[in-house]
Amino acid sequence: MQQSPVPPQGRRPISEASETLPPGPPIEELLAAVPPDDRAATLVEHLKPHTSGDSLAWIAELARVAEAHDLDLPQIRRASTDLAWLARLAEQRCPDDREWGPARGVSGSRTQRLVLVYVHGQRLRFDYRFRELRTRCNRWLGEFHDDALVLSLAAFAALGSRASNGLDLYRRAVEAPDADDKSRNLALTAIWFAEHLEGSAEMLLSLSETMMARGEGNANVHYRRASALRRLGRYDDALTEIDLAIDLFGVGNMLVHEQYAQERRAIIEAREMRLQAESVRDVLSEELAARIDERVNEAAAAMEERIEDASRQLTQRVAVAQELVSEGLLKMVEVLGLFVTLLGFLIGSGTVIIKARTFQERAITMGLVVLGAIVFFALLRQIVGTRRRKHPPTP
Repeated sequence: MQQSPVPPQGRRPISEASETLPPGPPIEELLAAVPPDDRAATLVEHLKPHTSGDSLAWIAELARVAEAHDLDLPQIRRASTDLAWLARLAEQRCPDDREWGPARGVSGSRTQRLVLVYVHGQRLRFDYRFRELRTRCNRWLGEFHDDALVLSLAAFAALGSRASNGLDLYRRAVEAPDADDKSRNLALTAIWFAEHLEGSAEMLLSLSETMMARGEGNANVHYRRASALRRLGRYDDALTEIDLAIDLFGVGNMLVHEQYAQERRAIIEAREMRLQAESVRDVLSEELAARIDERVNEAAAAMEERIEDASRQLTQRVAVAQELVSEGLLKMVEVLGLFVTLLGFLIGSGTVIIKARTFQERAITMGLVVLGAIVFFALLRQIVGTRRRKHPPTP
């Protein structure tokens, strides 16, 4: 059913169809009978039956009551989030342009539009429709750029779709002055989807610790913490957190409970895989170390054998070199002795030749000199030839 335009603040709500108003005691009487802190829960119980029908008129009634009774932001966010979740469980349709049409322009108040943003955004968030939510948030941030829950919705959509501005939106949402338990819970879910970012697990743990310190801890907070600890490899701490989540959740939605149980199984399986990997690593390390030692010993033995062989060859060559040097010195001495002998022979022969008086004496003397030279060269050739035959050249 197409809804009529919304009157200004203080007038009728977004929808004026009387059949869409909740039956039973007027909400004014119900709210007047409870403390201020219980007004959001009372409003949720009052509108809960209408989250399972075809009409979304309860959103208009929620906006009217929030505006008429001056509900603060935490109460509006709590009621909007809880009712959006109930509508999701009842498989009620998601808000669309049929709801936004009457609220567009000057006829719709800021509070009415904000309530619709909260409900619509949470419905898209519960269905994990990241791209559509991101498109919507780009428009919503134009008007509600400093609202913590709208920033958290935008961060959820951006991180879920791996947009480049996701981390910036997350930080703005966490640091917003009007941040409360609902916006922080949504920001915690947003950073939970940022597995592709380095340090996201640490950021999740930091935000969850801040929330628990403010008394905002719940089953979902411990569930998110368990997931972050599992990603960090802290499996014992992760098991403690998921067990706390299951205990705090108690009896409730079976799908949520199954998610907790799946996370617990994932933690246990990851821990077992880590233990198996460490065991295999130790076995492989021992085998590898043994093989390395064996190869090192083989290499050392081969190297030692080569060194010994080289040492033997060097010793042999040194011995040969020493023998050659000794023989060379001896040869030099022998040759030198022959030259000295020759020199003495020549000097003596020269003296005899000088003193010879007759031709016959000189001829005899010259013959002796020639014969001595022939004998010298014969002895020199014999010495050199003998050494060469004794030590043939090595290859």
